[in-house]
Amino acid sequence: MRAMNGTGKSGRATALAVGVCTCMLTLGLSGCVFTTPSRAEVEPEPIEAVLTSDDLVNDGVLTVAMDTTDAPQAMTDADGAPSGYYADVARALAERLGLDLKVVSSANASNAIEDGEADIYLGTKIADDDEGLAVTEAIVGDASSVFAHNDDGSREVPALDADSLAGSVIAVQSDSASQDALDRGGVDATLKACSNVNECFEALSSGAADYVVCDATAGAYLARAYPGTVFVATVGSLSTYGIAMPDVDSDLTRAVEDAMDGLQGDGTLEAIYRSWYGSLPFDLAGSRLSGLTATSDDETAGQDGEDQGETGSSSSQGDSDLTFSGDINAID
Repeated sequence: MRAMNGTGKSGRATALAVGVCTCMLTLGLSGCVFTTPSRAEVEPEPIEAVLTSDDLVNDGVLTVAMDTTDAPQAMTDADGAPSGYYADVARALAERLGLDLKVVSSANASNAIEDGEADIYLGTKIADDDEGLAVTEAIVGDASSVFAHNDDGSREVPALDADSLAGSVIAVQSDSASQDALDRGGVDATLKACSNVNECFEALSSGAADYVVCDATAGAYLARAYPGTVFVATVGSLSTYGIAMPDVDSDLTRAVEDAMDGLQGDGTLEAIYRSWYGSLPFDLAGSRLSGLTATSDDETAGQDGEDQGETGSSSSQGDSDLTFSGDINAID
């Protein structure tokens, strides 16, 4: 019978066991822990830009226009730097293309692109394609929506329809599209008029109102500061916003579309969306509150609640007095 030595299976197993025990003992005695490098310590893989000066307004730079008064989609921070959901999407897009980023403020996609101020425009209503522009890549939807508050801080969404809102107190911004949506929907409730959306959520949190109705994106953004506040359903017509680009088959349009496909495919776009809007569904189609009376603009809406929208080209115009007390942005 052959004798087992240190190089046999038994010897290797023994050596491995000794090594593991030694490692565990060392960790126990020294207090050492295993760590992973911080984000700042990880060097991103360089991306070679495929777009040239012939494709871009500024060589080596993706110039993105957006309406920086359309909070919380686009705004400026205390230092005047671009902020908001669109700004973060623009940063991710520029990084994916291997380009630097420049943000310019403009309320009109056609002017920004056709006048050579920007390469693309973030935040154009998809239904409003202008001649010479193509609006693709849906990045956000918006509609007047109901928000509720759970006193126990849970994320449970209450089961509601138009009838169950009867007799309730709904906080809504005065003279807003959301107030109009409630009137058109035939909701029989007491409306608590507020000067801005922040005041609506304060009323909801304090118990002075049972629900808030406001733009979905504004409400979802503010709801993050009020634990237990949840999106319930839409009550107004749905508008979808995307990226406007020159309506030509060019290296720029193909590169942007490919980069956006990548951001959607690897979860980057969803992560950015969640950081700004929490649990708000990315696709609001099918979220319409049941039992609403369809009148006025809603008569032209499709079965999923989509039509030309109620607030014009800017998705926050319906609640234009949106204000923010303090910085509740999740991305610095």
